[in-house]
Amino acid sequence: GTLSGTEATGALLVNPSIPGTTIANPLNGGTVGTPYAPNRLRASIYTKDGYNSSVAVPTTPTGVAPTTKNRVLEYLLPNASTALPLTGNEILLEDRYGSTTPLRVQTSNSSSSNYSDAKILLDRKDMQSLVALANESRRVKTYTYNGKAGAATKLAGQYDFININDASSRTYTGVTATGTATTIGGAGLTVTPGGYVQNSNTYNNVINYLLAEYGSLGEDQRKVGYVQNAATKFVRNLAAYTTNKNYVADKNAFTFSHDAYLNFDTSFTGKDQFQFRIRANNTYAFGARAANPGASLSYDGATVEWPNNSRTGIFIDKLFYRFPVGDYAVAAVGTRLAQEAILPTRGTYYTKDALLEFFNSSAGVFPSYTGTGVGVALGKLGAKGFGMSGVSFGIAYLANESDAVAPDASNTMTQGWFGADTRFRLPVQLAWQSKDKKWLASANYAYERGNNSMGQVGTQLALTPFMYASLNESNQFGFTLAYQWSKDFSLTGAYGHAAVNARYDNSVLGVKMADAGDSAVMNSWMLAANFKNVFLKGNSAGIAIGGVPSVVSNSSGWNKDGGMPTAIETWYQFQVTDNISITPGIFYISSTTNSDGNGGGDTWGGVIKTQFNF
Repeated sequence: GTLSGTEATGALLVNPSIPGTTIANPLNGGTVGTPYAPNRLRASIYTKDGYNSSVAVPTTPTGVAPTTKNRVLEYLLPNASTALPLTGNEILLEDRYGSTTPLRVQTSNSSSSNYSDAKILLDRKDMQSLVALANESRRVKTYTYNGKAGAATKLAGQYDFININDASSRTYTGVTATGTATTIGGAGLTVTPGGYVQNSNTYNNVINYLLAEYGSLGEDQRKVGYVQNAATKFVRNLAAYTTNKNYVADKNAFTFSHDAYLNFDTSFTGKDQFQFRIRANNTYAFGARAANPGASLSYDGATVEWPNNSRTGIFIDKLFYRFPVGDYAVAAVGTRLAQEAILPTRGTYYTKDALLEFFNSSAGVFPSYTGTGVGVALGKLGAKGFGMSGVSFGIAYLANESDAVAPDASNTMTQGWFGADTRFRLPVQLAWQSKDKKWLASANYAYERGNNSMGQVGTQLALTPFMYASLNESNQFGFTLAYQWSKDFSLTGAYGHAAVNARYDNSVLGVKMADAGDSAVMNSWMLAANFKNVFLKGNSAGIAIGGVPSVVSNSSGWNKDGGMPTAIETWYQFQVTDNISITPGIFYISSTTNSDGNGGGDTWGGVIKTQFNF
C-alpha cells in the first residue's frame, strides 16, 4: 500500500474494478470523458462485501444543532433525525459477521502478480478523520446540483451541507464516457463531480462513499492546503494504531523466558583479545508487547537481522578482534563488532543491569549497536596519553550485518559493506575521567543512515519520524556526566539530541507524507542513582527517571509527538552468592500520544531477574 518516488502522484480510489468511472478533467494527461483505467500508480482502498452498511445514530441530540452556514459533511445525516450529525463514532467498526472492519488496499486492477491486497483495521479516530477528509474533498470542488430547493452551484472553497433526505433526490451535472453532459445521482450517496475522476456510482456503504469523495480529486486539488492537511491526518490516524492489529499481545500476561550467552576469549600476545560469543534469547520483546519502543528491556530478544530473514535459536552475538596500536591506541575489526567494544566508555556509572534499555543506553546517547566494521580508540581513561591526562577519543564504522554481506539485495538498492543504500552507524566519542576516577564525562556524536538508534528507545515517531526507517539520515549528539560520590553511591545524568532528515520523497496510499530533505528533531534526558551495599553487604539498588526520545518538530506530514513521555524504574539486587543474583524491579512510562492525540496509554511492568555468572 505504499507508493514512493515517481509513483507519488497516486490517489485513493474506491475499488478500481467498479464501473462508471470516467476522467472528468484534462489533468495528468487525461482527456475529458475518457474511461479511467486504474494501474499500479494509483492505490485503491475500500471495504469488501460483508460490511454492515447500517449506521447507528443516537436517539437524542448530543448538543446544540449547528446553524446552516456551518453545516459541512459532518452533518450528512443518516436518517430523519436532522439535528444529529454523522460522525466517525456512528460508523460501525464490525462487519455483519462480527469481525473488525478492514480497509483493503489494492494497487492494480489485475488479479495477476501486479495485484496486492493488504488489510488495515479501523478504529474510531480513523473513521472521524475519514469523515473530515471527505468533507474537505467536497469543499475543493465546483459542481452544479439539483436538490429540493432547485438548481444550485457550489463553488470551490465552500462547504456543501446535505442530509440523507436530500441525498436520494439530489442529482449532479456530469459527463459521460463520450464527454457529453448527463445527470448522475438521485438514488443514494453519490460522489460529487468536479474532480479528476467522475464516479457515477451510488453507495449504501458509507465508508466507501467517503473514500470515493477523495479518490475523485485531481493532483492539483489534493495539493490545496485544507485537503492535504486532512489527507495527511487520515494517514497518520491509520498508522497510529498502538499495537499489532492482527495479533494483540497481552501486556498484563506473566511470562517466563531466558537470555543466555557464552563468551570465548582468546589472547595471542596478552594484550590483544579475540572474542567469540554465542547467545540464545527467547524473550518476547516487551517494547513490541506493549506497542511502545520506549518500554524495551535491556535484555529483550536479540535484534540480530540475518540475511534472507533467516533466524536461528542459537546465534553468534559477538565476533571481533581487538589489538593495541602503540602505547595509547586500540583498534578492532569484526563481523559482529559492538560499539561498546571499541569506544572508550559508556559515559555512565549507572549499572548495565538496568531494567529498561532507555536507561542502559544513557537516554539513547550510547545505544546498543552491533555491526560489521572497524574502529579505533586513542588514549586510556585515567592514563597519561593523547596529549592530556584522562582524555580519550574513539571512532568506528559499523554497517548493518545483513547489508554488509549482500552484494545486491534487490533490483532497486545497492548494498554491501559500503553500498549507497547500506545501513550503518558512524559513532565518535570524546571522553574524560578525573585522576581520582570520581568524575566521568563524554561527548558523543553519531552519523547514522537507514535507522535511528536513539529512537529505538523512544516513541514510535522517534523511531521512524517519516514512517520508514530506510528514509532516516540522522545526526545524533549526546552528553553524559557521572559522579562517584562515594564507593557506595553514584549519580549519572545524560542529554540526547538528534536531527533526522528524509532521504527520499515518501507517499502512503497515494498521499504525499514526506519530501526529500524534510527534517525532524528529537530530544531525551535522564538522571540515575546507583547504591551499593544496601541493607546487606554486596546488595545494590538503583532508581532512574528520564524523558524518552520524542519528536519536538517535524516538517513532514507525519507531524510531531504531543509531549515527551517520562520513564521511571527502580530495582533491588540480592547477591545470593558470588555467582548468583536475584533482581526484582518495576518500571513505568507515561502516555505516548502524538500531536493528533493518537497513541497508547501509560505502560508499566514488573520483572524478577535471576542472573548466573560463571
